Amino acid sequence: MACGQGVLQGLASPFPSARADSNLYVEGSWFRGCGRTNISCKNVNGKLVEVGKWPWQVSILFLGMNICSGSLIHRQWVLTAAHCLQRSKDPLSYSVKMGVQSLSENGTELPVIHVVIHEDFTNLSQDLALLKLRESVSWSPLIQPVCLPNPKFKPSFGSLCWMIGWGKMDIHVNPQSPYSLQEVAVKIINNDICNQQYKFLFLTDQKKLLGSDMICATSYLGMDTCQSNSGNSLVCQMNNTWIQMGVVSWSFSCNQRHFPGVYTSTSYFTDWMKKQIGDVRFVSRAGPACLSPVFLTSSILLISLGCLWLL
Repeated sequence: MACGQGVLQGLASPFPSARADSNLYVEGSWFRGCGRTNISCKNVNGKLVEVGKWPWQVSILFLGMNICSGSLIHRQWVLTAAHCLQRSKDPLSYSVKMGVQSLSENGTELPVIHVVIHEDFTNLSQDLALLKLRESVSWSPLIQPVCLPNPKFKPSFGSLCWMIGWGKMDIHVNPQSPYSLQEVAVKIINNDICNQQYKFLFLTDQKKLLGSDMICATSYLGMDTCQSNSGNSLVCQMNNTWIQMGVVSWSFSCNQRHFPGVYTSTSYFTDWMKKQIGDVRFVSRAGPACLSPVFLTSSILLISLGCLWLL
């Protein structure tokens, strides 16, 4: 497959039609709406790879070193996991790099001026945080925002989504050096199933570990959330628009299908994010109807073979 053809664009979407409010917020000639990609080709070490596929994905730097991933949800705000920021609450310690395919690239780097961690955050729940950038970002083909779901919108069990970010996708394989943006197809599973698989972690008086603020997902290809993946985005596509449904929070063991990855549910916290930011405009209009389940294994494999290891 030639770079830039994109299997995702060629497959019929399994999700119902939906629109985002991005048409209310047009700034600059490069802005195409939230959750939209601008895929092109780039020569990296003699190999053509796709760039611009996930233009909202950013690297969060602590004292200049990558520690987590995040996603652009606003011209001045980045969404990530709260546990990523436990090293320090001082915003001056953090900066955000964007518009890059590999962490060795220069890209655009902006300092952070404000850190907002959810007030009810614990090690295993309410794992969400926002970073406010000192300056507004300039949209470009490689820098675009992702859409957020409305509070009633949740993926149905069996839906095919993608986990995006930098980090280790397989415990037996070292990350590409320098770190390159990775993508893994995952299937949304029932939280009750997740609770059964994680019940050995329960306290004696607990009936469940995962609440409605969490989403569970497992990989189709034996890869899943591992160390260094904190803050990665879980995105699902609807009508050629990508909506961020989750943020990587934790997993008991990398690459073990018995232990799914646990994500913070963004729809559960959409109103909280609106309250913190004040003028969030990139929120999907999709209603309470859920994303449709995906049972086309051949299509999943086709997507994976065409895209998964390009980056």
